[in-house]
Amino acid sequence: MTVTTNLIVEFVRAANRIPKLPQAERRRLLERGLTASGALRGLLVKTGKVAPFDEAAQRVIDDIAKNIDQMSDETVAKALLALAVQIRTLRVLNREPA
Repeated sequence: MTVTTNLIVEFVRAANRIPKLPQAERRRLLERGLTASGALRGLLVKTGKVAPFDEAAQRVIDDIAKNIDQMSDETVAKALLALAVQIRTLRVLNREPA
């Protein structure tokens, strides 16, 4: 599996066991996802491909990460799954081999 595929799997697994994850780990995963999606988007721009960007979603996920102690398990799980989908889409657009 590739690095991005492993990251996607990690986010899905974390979303499924969110009650067991400490707040710090939740924040770390969300921040890592935002960084990865930004890097993949930057690669698309660099190669001249269309780079989809949902600024509202990015802001919401960033706010969730910053206020992780106030977020419900369901909210954090949904944010992790949203990042997994976003990273998968960007990986496909970059045509990274699976």
